[in-house]
Amino acid sequence: MKIDLNQSDCLVLQGTTRVISSVLGLALLVALGLALTAAISGAIAGWAIALAVVVVGGGTLWLVYHQTEVVFDRTHNTLTLRKTMLHGTRVDTIPLDTVLQADVDLRRNERSNNRLHASYTYRLCVITRAATHRHRVPLSHGYTTSKRSLLTAQEINDWLGVPNAPIARGLSMADIAEVMQTLGLRKSA
Repeated sequence: MKIDLNQSDCLVLQGTTRVISSVLGLALLVALGLALTAAISGAIAGWAIALAVVVVGGGTLWLVYHQTEVVFDRTHNTLTLRKTMLHGTRVDTIPLDTVLQADVDLRRNERSNNRLHASYTYRLCVITRAATHRHRVPLSHGYTTSKRSLLTAQEINDWLGVPNAPIARGLSMADIAEVMQTLGLRKSA
């Protein structure tokens, strides 16, 4: 996600998979064209391949495409989170005065062989104060390898007036699970 508008009373973030979805859609159209060409030229398997491309490709696009807009609005004291996917739009509104800070959830890359310098994926979120506890609300659609989430979280915290709030300082869940397994507190998978 990137910051689209940064004003004293309004901060807008935008995120989308438009490029990935476009490339995937183009590849699916090419595959469908090849399969239909084979089917029209007499290959019976061409029709099955064309049907498989439509079902699998359409399903993949259905899952992959998203567009996210996050609006921090001081005037109306709201944080509005709008997530649009091919099957609809979901809008959540949170009172801005309950937002404590922005943070980044870490997830250790399981393919990383280096235990001293593990690689991580990142997900931008905000921490809100509920009636009895704190709650983490993801802002981005999923985890990414881009460290842009760390910079965006810092910019959000600056806008919120908490520039020294810690970002991504905790262990990931994979790190905690590994420690528990090492101590014998959890069975190995």
